[in-house]
Amino acid sequence: MSSLNASQPALGEVQPGIFSTLQRALTSGWGARISAYILFLLIWQALTWTIPRVPGPVPVFVFIWTEMTGGPHGGVLRGQFWGHFLITLQRFSFGLVIAIVTGTILGILIGSLPFARALLNDTLLVFLALPAIIWAFLTVMWFGIGDKAPIYTTFLTAAPFVAVNVAQGVRAITPDLHRMSAAFGVPLTKRIRYLILPAVMGYLFAGIRFAVITGWNGVLLAEFFGSAEGVGWRTRFWYDANRYRGFVGWIIVFIIFIILLDRLVFTRIQRRVFRWRDAQGESEIAEFAAASTQ
Repeated sequence: MSSLNASQPALGEVQPGIFSTLQRALTSGWGARISAYILFLLIWQALTWTIPRVPGPVPVFVFIWTEMTGGPHGGVLRGQFWGHFLITLQRFSFGLVIAIVTGTILGILIGSLPFARALLNDTLLVFLALPAIIWAFLTVMWFGIGDKAPIYTTFLTAAPFVAVNVAQGVRAITPDLHRMSAAFGVPLTKRIRYLILPAVMGYLFAGIRFAVITGWNGVLLAEFFGSAEGVGWRTRFWYDANRYRGFVGWIIVFIIFIILLDRLVFTRIQRRVFRWRDAQGESEIAEFAAASTQ
């Protein structure tokens, strides 16, 4: 009987297993993210108590819901949010696609050809050094108010990151493979398909992630300074109206979108591509060896 009582925890005593379970939950991936979000909201709320002009989380999220729904009597698609967000998304997507294609081509050329490296490497560094706000000012000055300035700003801020990462991936390929393909007279198209693209896939996705972040900042800035519609223009609209909860609300939407895009889209695509690359690694090497003998 005494041994049974000794094995049971005393009244008010918490079992050690609860602490270990809580520790594992907090240190897990999702637990750490949720804890970070809660900490962010607490710090945000504390700022509203110390700085009265800082809008609190509740008014900001109520404003976002109103923008999405059009108010208490509106429907889900009747707010100001969807039209402006879709316009910005179209501009961003168009500029990003052009940046990925152009950056990949430039990266392959810079990494493969010494002449292209000498010609374009310094220019690429200059493009990397210029912040998105400079490109936003220049494109608005060049193209005025409309779609061109946000699209070109996205392209000019995103393409250098793709090009630099792809060029690094090309230069990381073993020189023996390049010499072997040149010795056997493998055509450039087959070299790119069977040797370069599989090797630079990881570098390409790293460049795309940087391009998405910088391009999204660029399109917001271009719309902020030179547009009459879109997320950036809507942000400036509330800023000029001295309604800071509207300004902060659109900034929060801006941040949430880029986080969801990275977590739900690019992370999953990267996992599938790398899984395909690992599964196809041996077959790609065999095909490249066969192509080199033709």
